[in-house]
Amino acid sequence: MTGTRSVIDDPPGGNGNGRFDPGETGDLVVALRNVGNQTVTDVHACLRSSDPRFTVIDSVGDYDSIPAGSTRTNVDTPFEIVVDPSIPLETPVFCTMLVTGTDYSDTLRFTVVVGQIRACDPIPDGPRQPALYWAYDDVDSAYVGHPEFSWVEINGVGTLLTMSDDQTDVISLPPDFTWRYYGQDYSQASICSNGWVAAGATTSADYINTPLPDPLAPAAIVAANWDDLYPPTGNGVWYYYDAANRRFIIEWDSVGYLGQSAADKFEIIIADTSESYTGDNPVTVQYLTANGYGWNTVGLQDQAMAIGIQCLMDGVYHRGTSQLAPGSAIRFTAATPSTAVSEQPGTTTARSVRAWPNPFSGSVRLSAPSGSHVKAAIYDNCGRLVRILNRTGRGDEYVWDGLSDNGRSVAPGIYFFRAATGGNDVWTKLVLTR
Repeated sequence: MTGTRSVIDDPPGGNGNGRFDPGETGDLVVALRNVGNQTVTDVHACLRSSDPRFTVIDSVGDYDSIPAGSTRTNVDTPFEIVVDPSIPLETPVFCTMLVTGTDYSDTLRFTVVVGQIRACDPIPDGPRQPALYWAYDDVDSAYVGHPEFSWVEINGVGTLLTMSDDQTDVISLPPDFTWRYYGQDYSQASICSNGWVAAGATTSADYINTPLPDPLAPAAIVAANWDDLYPPTGNGVWYYYDAANRRFIIEWDSVGYLGQSAADKFEIIIADTSESYTGDNPVTVQYLTANGYGWNTVGLQDQAMAIGIQCLMDGVYHRGTSQLAPGSAIRFTAATPSTAVSEQPGTTTARSVRAWPNPFSGSVRLSAPSGSHVKAAIYDNCGRLVRILNRTGRGDEYVWDGLSDNGRSVAPGIYFFRAATGGNDVWTKLVLTR
């Protein structure tokens, strides 16, 4: 007996796209073909999943009799599957199916892949699971973490770097601003004329772009437009610390490509660590023009040059990246959608935290431990920051109205209230209905 194909039916608990996506409930129909020379009668199958996030809640399928050379399915008794919302897209789930019949027994093994990364989905770093950094672009509008293009011009207000061809300058970050990148803290940044920045100090001025991750690429690199650029053609490379908004900005202002007439204007914005519960600074890349993005690299990699995200390389886009155009933005942020916030290490659910009413449909009132340095925020079930909260003026009370930081209503579901009190994080679960 052999399994020949599978069919996924994901309504009504899913979106009807014929695949299992995170958060869906659906049916799995598996076809069995009898490759022997005798009929097998009274055939049944029992399905098991190797991943607790891919739960088989009805594991028995009936096939009746399968004549030699014939194929039958369990379409009348499909396996029922529940997929946890925290499982990353494109996770392979290894399944086993014990098939029994009259005088017959065998175990079949196959893989079901959860989801498919589309242009409107974030890209995880890799190769590994779970991811730490994810790349959201501006078309990922279904996700809280997606960026909205908002150009910040620093020409004339920032510091101009006097750069020649293939030059990297190491600068010190402001004393009150630390760049945490892949869990390491840096007080310096290396700005390269060739469209990239690296956390920490490096002497590399690499102009030959490579895929990411790659040991030949600079360590701890964020590549906005890694190409052979020539700053003397254009308005130069600038940097600026926006203290009011606690963000560090680097701009390549209409910098030309070596030996070409084209030039592009783009920037990297390193945000404050408070925007990520892991403490790693989100980094946003913005593109004001799109004249020469044909042979460049866009992405990042870690300090060991082993983990990274490649959004674009030599004209080939990752399937999760939309084509760069004027007004495009990509946000690299440390979110862990494979793990719910309530399961983050080092956190506790405090009895002193109250939420009422809960579940709620309009707004919820929240209390937190007393303290003058409490940072309060709402996260979704995938660990993405939804909303930063401020005190209402009634002691240590907060109110969340079901809106994200950009003023949009979030979808019904499970959310988490976090109060950070100087090294002691407390959480409580919220259930939003509509």
